Amino acid sequence: MFQLQLVCPGCNNFVAVSGITDFDTCQNCGKHVNVSSVINDKMFGIMDRQKYMNGFLSGGIEQPGGANAYKLVYSSMQPYCEECGNVIDEQTAFEAIDSGKTYTCPKCSHKMPVRAADKLLKEFHPKAVGVLNDSYGIDKKSLDTTKDEMLVCKCMTCGAGLELTVDTKRTIKCNYCDNENYLPDSIWTKLHPNKEVQPLFMLLDLNESDIKASVDYFINVTALNIISRHFDNFTRQYFERPFVSESLLTWIKLFISAKNNEQISFNMDITKCHKFFYENLLLGLDSHPAALKEVTSEYGIGMPIELQSALAGDKDESVRLSLAKNQGLHKNTIKKLQSDSSIAVQTEAKKLKTGIFSRIFG
Repeated sequence: MFQLQLVCPGCNNFVAVSGITDFDTCQNCGKHVNVSSVINDKMFGIMDRQKYMNGFLSGGIEQPGGANAYKLVYSSMQPYCEECGNVIDEQTAFEAIDSGKTYTCPKCSHKMPVRAADKLLKEFHPKAVGVLNDSYGIDKKSLDTTKDEMLVCKCMTCGAGLELTVDTKRTIKCNYCDNENYLPDSIWTKLHPNKEVQPLFMLLDLNESDIKASVDYFINVTALNIISRHFDNFTRQYFERPFVSESLLTWIKLFISAKNNEQISFNMDITKCHKFFYENLLLGLDSHPAALKEVTSEYGIGMPIELQSALAGDKDESVRLSLAKNQGLHKNTIKKLQSDSSIAVQTEAKKLKTGIFSRIFG
C-alpha cells in the first residue's frame, strides 16, 4: 500500500499522487509533476526496491525541502475499500484485476479502479500483477472530459465562449480576441478537483525465494538505513487487523526462524523483533488464525516460555502438533506435549530431547 505526496515545482503545494505514472498534474496550478523520477530515483534511495517491497514492512519516508520534497506512507497489508475500510481478501483482489472491471465494494458499493500490470508497472516491480485504486486504471475513460461534458465560460475581454477540458491550462487564450484569460478558482476546481491522498494497492506474485531474499537482505546488508521499527510497525498493524495469506505465512516462517549474522556488524537485532512479535501474538492468542499459530509454533526460535505454554495448551490439535516439531522448546513444554491427549502430538513430542542430551545432540 502506498500513499504518496510530491511537491509541485511550480507552486510548492503538495500534490496527491493518484497512480503509478510518469507525470501527474498539480491540482493547484496545473503544472506537470514528474512522478516517475521520484519513485524510481529518490523514494527508495540506495535500498533495493524489489527486496524492500517483497518484505512485510510498514513505515514512512519523508524528504523535506522545496521542489524535491515528498511524503510516502507504505505498508504490507491486504487492500481495503478506501471509503468504508472493508478488507479485500487476496483472491478477490486478483480476480478484480483479472476481470478487467472496476472493483465494487460489496459493503458500501464504492467503486475503485483496477489496473493490470503494464510496462510502467513492470519497470517499477517486475512481479507486479496490477494495482487497485490507481486512477490510471481501466475506468480512466470515465474521468476524461468529452465534448458532451465540456465546460464553457466567457472570455473576460470580449465575451466569446471558451471551451475547457481537463487538459486546459490555468491561462487560456481566446480564439476571437487573442487575450489571455486566467481561469477563476470556481472553474479550475471543477476541472481539477482537490484530491486527498488515496491508498494505492500493488499486488505482487512472489515465491518463497523472493521473500527469503528480502529477509536476508535486511539482516545482512549493513549499508541500509533500515531499523527494527519497520518490522515492529508491521507487527503492530498486523495484530490490529490480522489476515492470512500464503505470502504472509511464508514471511513469518522465514522471519521468526532467522538468526543474526554474527560474522558482520548487522544493522538490526532480529531477536528484538522476534520478541515484539511474540508479545503481540500472546495477546488474544485464542482469537488468532490457527495457520498463524501453526507456523509460529513450528518455526519460532527464542519463544518465551509463556507463549510456549499457551501454544502447548491450544485447543487446536494442529497447533500443538506443529509445536511438537520445534527443536528449541523448554523442557517443561516438551513434557507437557509428551502427555498431550492427542497420540499424534505425544508421538512427535517424544522425538524431542530434554536435559543434557538436548544440549549435546539436540
